[in-house]
Amino acid sequence: MLKILGAAIIIAAATAIGWVQASQYAARVRQIRQMIHALQRLETSIMYGYTPLDEAFSELSYQAAAPLNQVFLHASQMMQSTQGVTTAKDAWAEALRTHKGQLALKEQDVRILMELGLSLGVSDREDQRNHIRHAVKRLEQEESAAKEEHSRYGRMSRSLGILSGIMLVILMY
Repeated sequence: MLKILGAAIIIAAATAIGWVQASQYAARVRQIRQMIHALQRLETSIMYGYTPLDEAFSELSYQAAAPLNQVFLHASQMMQSTQGVTTAKDAWAEALRTHKGQLALKEQDVRILMELGLSLGVSDREDQRNHIRHAVKRLEQEESAAKEEHSRYGRMSRSLGILSGIMLVILMY
């Protein structure tokens, strides 16, 4: 009886690991899509609302889903603070560095966002709009690659989790 219970626990644990890995692929697709929407809202705030960046980041922190909302909140708080970082570029970079571990984004996704931060708050509204649109286009390309990875490796991760659990049980018994 204990062997059967042990085998079931091993298979369940391996299956769970496979599902967690597969969920990382799905989370990346979802977070890239959410970031694209957030950047489009940022563009609208800058172009039509004449909203200062710190306020636009603050508004986005309420509109975006977790954990992306923390990036915008952190950047907004840093820009509004009277000590330390005051530029949008530095606040954005620090927020991304701080919350990178919580995001499912890959290094190339974060690099696109860092490059966008170099132009935030240092040029006129039209130039910022162009930089935001360029970042959105690049993120859309990353999103399509992430969708392909998810469809290819997501199912494989789930299957490998189950199969490796079964293989472990067979090898152990």
